[in-house]
Amino acid sequence: MPMMNIDNALLLNQLKKDKKTLYTIKTQEEIEKMRIAGRLAGQVLTDLGEHIKPGVTTRQLEAITRDLIVNKYKSEVDRTDLEGHSMNDFQCFTYTRNHVFGLCAVDDYPLQKGELFGADVSLKKDGWCGDTSRVWIVGDETSPRVRNLVAVAYEAMWVGIRLVKPGVHLGTIACAVEQYVKSHGFSVIKIPGQTAHSIGRVHCEGMLIPFYGAQPNTGIALEKGMTITIEPGVATGDGWGDRLDNREKTMIMRDNQYCCFWEHVLAVTDTGYDILDWRDGESEYPSKNMYGYVPTL
Repeated sequence: MPMMNIDNALLLNQLKKDKKTLYTIKTQEEIEKMRIAGRLAGQVLTDLGEHIKPGVTTRQLEAITRDLIVNKYKSEVDRTDLEGHSMNDFQCFTYTRNHVFGLCAVDDYPLQKGELFGADVSLKKDGWCGDTSRVWIVGDETSPRVRNLVAVAYEAMWVGIRLVKPGVHLGTIACAVEQYVKSHGFSVIKIPGQTAHSIGRVHCEGMLIPFYGAQPNTGIALEKGMTITIEPGVATGDGWGDRLDNREKTMIMRDNQYCCFWEHVLAVTDTGYDILDWRDGESEYPSKNMYGYVPTL
């Protein structure tokens, strides 16, 4: 299948727009407010992890997540996609599960041992957004290839993050991420609208960052004060997927292969990046991080 996609067309259109419509440059005070929101979103994921086990349903997990966001952390639900489609009225989180990539409706089908499950949590605190995601192997038992998928997806996120600094183009980041993923025998996910994005007072300010089909030194160049997500999707199959025509706009892999992603929000600094949603015990290096997933060739 040729590498033509909606996301790349959107990237080209971005170059024709006033940059102020695609992102805002944050002050340090505003970045600190986003750090508060990001840390809370990360803590929701940490708390939620205690409930990711065989037998629990996604409907139960959604209720737990909503209680954590609203009652424990006194924040607002903020679950919208890149097209402005809001799930806030009926669902407060989105998840990946095996071959289903995101924006999934909750249901009463219990998690099974060996399944791949990821939760993506976004919230607002005092008007600023936090948005983060992570992956679990349910029951911690699965095939070596699926375990390696989880590890490569985590490190792919960090391949992108480590390149972030003023002057670096989005295409440079995307190309490096895709090359890393391919080097481990996996594919980046190619679904229209499934991209990283600028973030601030709204979930997606407008700047999109797909991780496939890009070339180095193309696209928008990063500037100090930008706040963006890095969240490349990775799949065991060819990575091609579709969005269903349902209320949730669910994303699903065409070949029914496993898929997942990790996500962080970061601010562009004078010389690099500043992670705004660290989770306690987390490290950027897979051999040392708290998740225990280490990529292997």
